[in-house]
Amino acid sequence: MSLFVAQDLVKRFGGLVATDRVSLSVEPGEVHALIGPNGAGKSTLVNLISGLLPADGGSIVLDGVELTAMSAHDRVRHGLSRCFQITSVFRGDSVRDNLLLAVQAHSGSSFRCFRRRSTEAGLRERALELAHKVGLEDMLDRVAGTLPHGVQRKLDVALALAARPKLLLLDEPMAGMGPEDSQQMVELIARLRAEAAILLIEHDMDAVFQLADRISVLDYGKVLASGDTAYIREHPEVQAVYLGTEELR
Repeated sequence: MSLFVAQDLVKRFGGLVATDRVSLSVEPGEVHALIGPNGAGKSTLVNLISGLLPADGGSIVLDGVELTAMSAHDRVRHGLSRCFQITSVFRGDSVRDNLLLAVQAHSGSSFRCFRRRSTEAGLRERALELAHKVGLEDMLDRVAGTLPHGVQRKLDVALALAARPKLLLLDEPMAGMGPEDSQQMVELIARLRAEAAILLIEHDMDAVFQLADRISVLDYGKVLASGDTAYIREHPEVQAVYLGTEELR
């Protein structure tokens, strides 16, 4: 049984059908990549899955729980966490405080006015664990807004992991990165598959082919093709509408 299933999702904006009966699934421990040209409907689909947009039709199920009518916040509580294209870190706070706040928010711990977050041993240990997972244990006292873009993206991933997700949505995690930072993010995502299944939205095809177990290609709001990397590389319609023969080799 699939961990995550989106079935026949529809989203209309007036007369425009942005998402046209889209179905996809993600298996436990899988990296499923979602690709497609600009305007294909990727952002709309991810917003439907994460709860930022209501669906006009279809269903969304994670680990047997129907999420379709839930708010974005409730979807996080049921195991769906998302990293956005633009980092959402608290830029004026340290890496440590970013992590402590995220851990506290997802732990059920109360926000007591007269008790410092750093004094709560369990929260502190979890924050350190997250820093270690993404390679930021040596940067805990750095102000988040002063970090290079690639490091901020790692912190953003750590904040998403604080929710202990079953499914992690990574929305263009390599956007704005150079080759070295991109490769570091690829290596991080490869490790994260042990933490959660991953739905990866990405334009960097080298990264997609390194990471993905399966790839779904959107075009004009529909799934044009879905399969393993070998199938997508050789698919003639995918080559024609998006990738180009040279990009697939």
